[in-house]
Amino acid sequence: MSALAQELAALGLQTAAIDPYSRDESGCGEYPPHAAVQARDAIDVQKVLAFSRARKIPVVPRGAGSGKSGGALAERGGIVLSLEKLDRIVEVSRADMVCVVEPGVILEKLQAAVEAEGLFYPPDPNSQAICSIGGNLAHNAGGPRALKYGVTRDYVLALQAVLPTGELIRTGHRSWKGVAGYDLTQLLVGSEGTLAVIVQATLKVIPLPRSVATLLAFFPDEDAAALAVQKIFGAGLLPRACELLDGPAMRAVSPRAPFKFPEDVGGALIVEHDGHGDSVMEELARSGELCTEAGAREVVAAQDEAQRRRIWETRRMISVALTSIRPHKISEDVAVPRGRLVELIGRVRAIGARYGLPTACYGHAG
Repeated sequence: MSALAQELAALGLQTAAIDPYSRDESGCGEYPPHAAVQARDAIDVQKVLAFSRARKIPVVPRGAGSGKSGGALAERGGIVLSLEKLDRIVEVSRADMVCVVEPGVILEKLQAAVEAEGLFYPPDPNSQAICSIGGNLAHNAGGPRALKYGVTRDYVLALQAVLPTGELIRTGHRSWKGVAGYDLTQLLVGSEGTLAVIVQATLKVIPLPRSVATLLAFFPDEDAAALAVQKIFGAGLLPRACELLDGPAMRAVSPRAPFKFPEDVGGALIVEHDGHGDSVMEELARSGELCTEAGAREVVAAQDEAQRRRIWETRRMISVALTSIRPHKISEDVAVPRGRLVELIGRVRAIGARYGLPTACYGHAG
């Protein structure tokens, strides 16, 4: 145990081996901290931050370590403050349509808990099975359903957070509406732990949609798939998700995925609608017609929940599949107006050709 770890343990803090906290899912390398602390409650967080401020030691808050940007890495050493043990779902309230959670709760666990009450927490990043609510709050995570429902920030009502001084603050309100004063809650969401360490969040939940319908359309190329996107939105439809996949992405994932793609297609769209009535299937059918008008060779509507899950599991496997082919792949999240999707893909292709590198384009097309 290092001298720093011994000092932290003397404060009653639970220290841990540093090796598991030296890396994350980003693949950016190993950055061992000088010490790692597993916080058990807000008081532990207050102790760590007050201690580190007095000693001028950097602190890196860490959730599940599932991030792809290296935000959980201790590049300059110091203390990694793990929030993984703050993993309680404190409350799910049907009356107020809120849930109160600690930052270490895994997103998929929270979604299951609120859905059991007939409620819905929409944010769904690709890593939902392993990412934590704290990480989602720190990075303002989105996901495919952000197209219709928005991102994490849109569901945060109140926070408890610890400032660098060690002071515990409470921001926001439990009610859905509250417009008075500075919105410190929204300031903290997306701040990546640079302003405070979040130790509890009150999140808005909404009624669980009764119907969900999904289709997968195959196109000769990604340009035709992008045209279908324009047609769907131009017709006044608002899917809850619309994902575009190019040929290289499909070919990478298809051999190991539960849903197999035809070999002769160059682009695909996953389109999903949800709601509370018969209009859901009508909207899906119209989206399928518009895909056909744009040049789709085949449109497959999921026939049951199992097939729908296979489609989405395949989509979520693309990044891992590409990494298995090219272990040192570089992943970049970019955002352009919907009308420039074709231009974006074309320019990515041109850059890849210029440097002799294969490229794959996939993601949210909404």
